[in-house]
Amino acid sequence: MRTALGETVLPEKLAKSMYDQLSDRIRKFPKRLCLAGVLASDDAGSHQYAEWTRDTCQTVGVDFCLIRLSPGNVATYIKALNVNPCIHGIIVYYPVFGDSRDEELKNIVNHAKDVEALNRQPSLQFPEVTEGPEQTRLAPTLVPCTARAVELMLRHIGIYDQRLPAKQQLRKWEICIINRSDVVGLPLARLLAGQGARIYSVDITGVQLFHLDSTPYGVDKMQSVATQWTLQDAVRMSGVIISAVPHSAFKVDTKWLRSGVICVNLSSCKNFKPDVLEIASKFVPRVGNLTIAALLNNLLNCVN
Repeated sequence: MRTALGETVLPEKLAKSMYDQLSDRIRKFPKRLCLAGVLASDDAGSHQYAEWTRDTCQTVGVDFCLIRLSPGNVATYIKALNVNPCIHGIIVYYPVFGDSRDEELKNIVNHAKDVEALNRQPSLQFPEVTEGPEQTRLAPTLVPCTARAVELMLRHIGIYDQRLPAKQQLRKWEICIINRSDVVGLPLARLLAGQGARIYSVDITGVQLFHLDSTPYGVDKMQSVATQWTLQDAVRMSGVIISAVPHSAFKVDTKWLRSGVICVNLSSCKNFKPDVLEIASKFVPRVGNLTIAALLNNLLNCVN
């Protein structure tokens, strides 16, 4: 085995800075905020996420109410939480049913309380993020939490060109995202493409290219194009690899990686092999802390 050349970048220090910002904002708020969590499955990842949320809420001064239900009762409880004035935000821990019914549940959550920013009625817009030298500054707009967490980590690593307008700050980067779910991969592809990157979005159906295209009227339009590329092609072309495949058997082949690549793991199943740092310059093994910070930032912006 070769000597590791890269470094592991952990989210804890950056998350702590964001928690401090959140605590300051919450202390100045005129009322006590309450976040409701809805848990209706035995999924281990959902249970862990719920516990992390509870702990972080306690740290920053937000009340957290976890409601455990059977899947058939979730829609009814979401509707009740929508109109409960004591509840300021709602998070549903997916999967609930694990099929198209989960999409219906996402669209039931009131936009004013949708801290996950997953309600697609009307369809979500993914705005440019905050500009300026402060890379950990929390943005005022709602973006799905994992997508925002990845963006914050990539800003922390330093791939954004802060001298450029927001839509061009990633124009030099090709990024492979392995997962195109509505919860993680698709929002992330749209967000990073909206900042100028060429995104190779991979799922079991193939590879799609996401990028901004300027129209004759000077308006940037998001383009999504099916390609004939394989996963191996997408990985070899990319300077950043982000993987969120929820299967333990899946691993990104280290032999496909470009020297100096940045690798980000979003899966509890560890999508990269132990030798990834022999090739990668940076490896982010998780972003969980940042995801919850983004969630609570969305809570504050929902209330505001």
